Amino acid sequence: MGAVRLRNLGEAVHLYAPPGSPQSLPVDAGQVITVAGPMTETDDAYVCGADGHERAFPKSQWAVEAPARAKKTAATAVAAEEKGGDS
Repeated sequence: MGAVRLRNLGEAVHLYAPPGSPQSLPVDAGQVITVAGPMTETDDAYVCGADGHERAFPKSQWAVEAPARAKKTAATAVAAEEKGGDS
C-alpha cells in the first residue's frame, strides 16, 4: 500500500477533525506529513488511501514530497561527484 509524504503549501490547517478534537491533526505551513497510500491524482487533488478511507488533498494546498531515501541518494551522488567520481 505504501505511504505518501505531502508538504502543506498554505496556511496551518487541522486534518481529520475540528481543532481541539482528539482526532484532529494540526499541520503547520510548510510541514510535511505522511499519509497512507496508495496515491492517485485528479486534475486538482492528490487522493490518498484505500478501502473506503480515501482522502483528497487539494493541489493548491499540498505538494508531494520525494521520499527521504531519494533525497539522501541524491546528496550522496553529489558528494561522490565532488570527491572525483567513481573511485
